[in-house]
Amino acid sequence: MAMIFSLYSALKEAAEALITERQTAVRTQQESEAAAREEEENRKFHGELVTRERFLAWREKFVAEVEAEEEKKRVEEKEADDKKRRGAGKEEVKLTGRQLWERGLVGKIEEEDDEDGGTDALAIVEKLKIEA
Repeated sequence: MAMIFSLYSALKEAAEALITERQTAVRTQQESEAAAREEEENRKFHGELVTRERFLAWREKFVAEVEAEEEKKRVEEKEADDKKRRGAGKEEVKLTGRQLWERGLVGKIEEEDDEDGGTDALAIVEKLKIEA
């Protein structure tokens, strides 16, 4: 009986140690994978190291872009001024609502509707009917 108990205890301890080792191995593998993913994620936040040569090259490109943009803006302003000067006499004046009304340009009614002094709802509906 004592011998069976000793064997049982030894097997139980060995099984617990084996399970603990496997769990530890799985946990360390998961932690290493997580650390690798985190390292990969952090790599995208690190760019090139700034050196004097790289900064000067970047600065030259930046200054060239700014100058090109300013030149483009100047050309557009010059074109707008030229257009304004050429079209100063040709500018179309927008009329106000009152001026449009007084000149009779608004509210023109078709002669068909004025025959009987008003609009007939039945006639309007007949015009809107879709012929099949």
